[in-house]
Amino acid sequence: MSVAPRARVVPAALLAALVLLPAAPAAAAPGDERIVGPVRVTGGVRFLPDADAGDPSAPPTVVSGLGPRRFLGTVELLPRRGGLDVVNELPFDAYLYGLAEVPRSWPTATLEAQVIAARTYAWHVMGLTAYRDFDICATTACQVFRGAEVLRGPRGERWRRAVDRTSGRVLLYEDEPILARYFSTSGGRTYANEFVFPSSGPRPYLTGIEDPFDALSPLHRWEVRFTRAEFDAILAQGRRLSTATPFAAVERIGAVDDPRATIRVTGVDGRTAEVAAIELRDFLGARAQALDPDRFPPRRADGAARLPSVVPTTRYAIGVEGDEVVLEGYGWGHGVGMGQWGAHARALAGQDADEILAAYYGGIRPTVAPDLPRTIRAGMGSARLEEDVDGDPVGLRVTLTTPGDVRDRAGRLVARGLGTWTVDRVRTRSGTATGSRLVVTPPAGHGEPLEVAPSVNQPGLAWGPGRELGSVHPGETGAVDVRTEVNKPVLLRLEARRRDDGAVTWTRELGLAERGPQWVRVFAGDAPGVAPSTHRFVLVATDVTGTSADGEDRG
Repeated sequence: MSVAPRARVVPAALLAALVLLPAAPAAAAPGDERIVGPVRVTGGVRFLPDADAGDPSAPPTVVSGLGPRRFLGTVELLPRRGGLDVVNELPFDAYLYGLAEVPRSWPTATLEAQVIAARTYAWHVMGLTAYRDFDICATTACQVFRGAEVLRGPRGERWRRAVDRTSGRVLLYEDEPILARYFSTSGGRTYANEFVFPSSGPRPYLTGIEDPFDALSPLHRWEVRFTRAEFDAILAQGRRLSTATPFAAVERIGAVDDPRATIRVTGVDGRTAEVAAIELRDFLGARAQALDPDRFPPRRADGAARLPSVVPTTRYAIGVEGDEVVLEGYGWGHGVGMGQWGAHARALAGQDADEILAAYYGGIRPTVAPDLPRTIRAGMGSARLEEDVDGDPVGLRVTLTTPGDVRDRAGRLVARGLGTWTVDRVRTRSGTATGSRLVVTPPAGHGEPLEVAPSVNQPGLAWGPGRELGSVHPGETGAVDVRTEVNKPVLLRLEARRRDDGAVTWTRELGLAERGPQWVRVFAGDAPGVAPSTHRFVLVATDVTGTSADGEDRG
């Protein structure tokens, strides 16, 4: 019987208790490899893994309070608004790896057009210096950035290739990156920039164009219906709109494609209330879903999913049909620049990325820019701070899955790190976060000499054909369990050693293991020549200092 590992390291026990803040700093000074307790830092803390942040296969850093979420590059935590803000600093193209703006199953030309537009937009926003602690936000207010999750998700490799193939390519106007706005669905025509974003004014490359390709989108046309009772109930919750209830009529004042149009509601007593179309959109969106979450948002026209919001855009006609108020709308998103669904359809029609971009950005085609920024800082927003089982604050957990530096915001070394660290605000006696100081707590065992228990090999469970366990091959019937225990976070490696002379004939890197018992199950059928009768399996641990041990008796 041959055996090979088909499962990840599975900790038998996870670290459950984390040291809470002492009143005084830890005895060891920041930067001392021996620190075993909390250390206080001022202004923020940075986790800098040794792994190449530009390598999409690099082990990510995991932050618990964002999902959890995995990141390439540096993770920085800053004391803000009573909690902790998270910033991810990484190489410019590695940032693009983490964008989630279009389905990665779409045609290659669409993905490449999206990458080039996003790269240009990010560069443009960086030049505005609009944010205090970072260059660009991670939401739809800027660009949707999800970190290492994107490459590790379905079809992540297609997105990576689109980023790599377009490396350095951007859209320039007068030697500057353009304001490369983009959105989902135009409804058949895009807007000029100044109509939607008057504060940024007209742009010669952001003019309104006819966009017949947009008809592919399931949101090209949409409809929302309210009963009279529902509409009255919603209007009654508004300060101004309630004056026109019960209503008798509702009409749009201005063209459907005019974002400055208003909606006038006339009550049965003749009184009227008038609000901006965008105001009614937001009001209906907030109130209708609370009124009946089973009905709102309604289904799309194709029935495949719900609308992304109750009223997706300000482009809607509104009127009364019998006992219903009907909104007939067009598109989704702000409508300026590149329509993503239109770009999708253009790619299906044979247009390449350059042609797609030229169609939406005034004829501008991408060019290679030699002076792109080397790095970018993405603001991930405020992370949710955790509490223990008694409701006491614990903070935020950050897991370095590869060795790295833990530094304060000024760049001073706190410690070399591996495993799960905890960061919390300095708190008052009542538990309220205060000031700019943070408490950084290393994982249990950090700073202790490495101890590893000898590896134990035991027969694993037998599984017949048709049964499933991990990734067992059909027909496999045997397994070997390999167990050890470590006293601190380590990187584990599994080795197959010949019983007669101890020679290593096969290895596999297993990655991070936290303190405590560890076991790996290896299954038959994957490594010819490696059998329990001639080999034993050994788990080798390496700590953050580079020290390795396997607990085996060499005598």
